[in-house]
Amino acid sequence: MLDDDDGNAAPVGNDVTPKSAPIQKIQARDKPNPRWSSHFQNKLLTVPVKPIFKKSDMVFTIGSCFAERIRVALTAEGVNVGPPMQEIPMAHDRYRIDRLPDRPHSDYFNTFTIRQEFERHIGEWQRDPEDYWITKDKYWGGETCYQDPYRRLILARTPQDLLEANELVDKAIDKGIRQASVFFFTVGMAEVFRNKRTGKIACQKPGYAGGAGEDETEFHMSSYEENVENVSKIVEIITRIRPDAQIVCTVSPVGLARTFGPDDILVANTEGKSILRAALGAVARKYDNVTYFPSYEIVMANSPFSFREDDGRHTANWVVSRIVAAFKAAHMIAED
Repeated sequence: MLDDDDGNAAPVGNDVTPKSAPIQKIQARDKPNPRWSSHFQNKLLTVPVKPIFKKSDMVFTIGSCFAERIRVALTAEGVNVGPPMQEIPMAHDRYRIDRLPDRPHSDYFNTFTIRQEFERHIGEWQRDPEDYWITKDKYWGGETCYQDPYRRLILARTPQDLLEANELVDKAIDKGIRQASVFFFTVGMAEVFRNKRTGKIACQKPGYAGGAGEDETEFHMSSYEENVENVSKIVEIITRIRPDAQIVCTVSPVGLARTFGPDDILVANTEGKSILRAALGAVARKYDNVTYFPSYEIVMANSPFSFREDDGRHTANWVVSRIVAAFKAAHMIAED
């Protein structure tokens, strides 16, 4: 939703930390630093040590574009990361699936759409084959094409082509869920749009990238309680199907491109991120197999240096590198 999109995201590199960045040290510790004075004097942020995965484990990532940045970085480190979207066969003469095959990731910006995906996996939500939007065809020379409301930019020439494309995505996601022992998800949006006909939450804002949704959806500012309920349901489903799995959650630091509420963009962005941050903290305290990882805090503490200069929203490569290094130091189990 809301253009939380990296565009042509550059690969994560090993850029050095800017000398003016407020946080120069990120340390994994058994006991995190409790004192502001120590943080301020040492330019320090600490992450609690909690070994939860090995390099040989399959990590399932889902969420916003920041989840894709993490996926790219972990893959470069030799970690096996899913779901295996790269295995989806493409037929661009009949359907298009987000940015595949160039970028094997699909964005889920809010807790509702992630929950819907896991509910689909266990059969609690069965998609209606006629639950689609009709929009203007910009690929195949026809007047109309068909769009999936619940996944980012899946478009097809016919309803049958759309059904086939979604079944291929189902297969890849289901395979990733079955194989994963660690689940990593990021959420970035509290502002959502509800499908008026079904009550389900759409993946993107109305009209995103020329698609439909203007008439089919209505704006909804989600609450803390709703997001706690959604994340709790996600955790319970994962725990039911993968009892030994570990779950890591974080808030995407990428700011809203725009708000659909009545407030200034900075006010709306702060409220939305605060709702999500509080919800994830509550869930992490509730479940032993859930860990909150402070990538949001790492980025915000280093603002404005942690954001790309061209848009002031998306994270710079150097800070993603630091986040991945901190994640490994705190949570990866060394293997002989």
